[in-house]
Amino acid sequence: MISAPEQTYLSTCPVCQNQIDVTALEPFTKLKCPFCGQMVRVRRKFDHFIIQRQIGEGGMSRVFEAEDETLGRRVALKILNPQYGRDAARVEQFRQEALITANVNHPNVIKLYSVGYDQGYFYIAMELVTGGSLEQRIRKEGAIKEEEALRIGREVAEGLRAAQQQGLIHRDVKPANILFTETGTAKVVDFGLALFVERGPDASGEIWATPYYVAPEKVIENREDYRSDIFSLGASLYHALTGRPPHKVDSNDIAELRRVKCRRVILEDSGVRFAPRTAHVVNRMLAFRPQERCANYDETVEELRLAEGLVGQSGYRLRFATRRARWLAVAAAGLALGFGIGWGRRRTGAGTHGGVPGPGGDDGGGIHGG
Repeated sequence: MISAPEQTYLSTCPVCQNQIDVTALEPFTKLKCPFCGQMVRVRRKFDHFIIQRQIGEGGMSRVFEAEDETLGRRVALKILNPQYGRDAARVEQFRQEALITANVNHPNVIKLYSVGYDQGYFYIAMELVTGGSLEQRIRKEGAIKEEEALRIGREVAEGLRAAQQQGLIHRDVKPANILFTETGTAKVVDFGLALFVERGPDASGEIWATPYYVAPEKVIENREDYRSDIFSLGASLYHALTGRPPHKVDSNDIAELRRVKCRRVILEDSGVRFAPRTAHVVNRMLAFRPQERCANYDETVEELRLAEGLVGQSGYRLRFATRRARWLAVAAAGLALGFGIGWGRRRTGAGTHGGVPGPGGDDGGGIHGG
């Protein structure tokens, strides 16, 4: 079993060669040498990995580009925050799941190379990709083109299927965990990290998940399986297609999450029009009840593939564009008529205009109460 013994860690100043106690400092931070005043980079090396630069940071870890001295390859080195490596049993549990993840060889899954401890930190060495994440892409571009989003969703589903065949579920599918190669291939990362965090002694019974994308059964009944990942992928696709997440919630409060997750979510409610088959598959992935979602990943992949193919048909594009133009013309005419009537009423003082009720109450068409 991996252990994390308490010890002192020293860094050597490259100028004066004196050793500096850096035990309390984060990896790859800078400090001024107390002996000569030279700025020193802390812990440039973890085991046989030489850190080159930081490429990412999240709530539980930082990610670095590093050089594997043993094999001479570049890797992504995820170094977890110290609190996640203090319990040896917890780390061993993740290590066992990491061994399974390392056996998943699929073009849509980030390859895991190794896990270990060094200098009091738990690290994960994995395949390095340089195309950014879906989260970054949405932040930069807004909504993703329909056909492209469906392709990404299909590739992610294929990666999740490969992992599920090894007995793995992801537990935290979200745009930040969907990465891209330089050529645009989508890859899923961070299998098992949600379980690693959630089951630690300091978790206090909380549900560890990303509120925007977590499946209802996770927050309502604290149960999950591969269909929960299908929901989270559907929520990620909703975000990619519309430019905004399906649920407006910025809290991990269980009561609030349960209330929000009881609301039905369908793609049409976004106010953006999509191909019928696109709406069908995303809505099915977002079904409240797990048994109403795609039955398995084979079905999910084929549904996404079909929707992707239909969007790409030029005939459909023409029909959709014609319908959209017709709809916009009708809307514009209605707006002009409404403006004329309203203007006429104001001119004649013919009464006041009351608010028009929305298409649904505050429950948003929810299908589950309590």
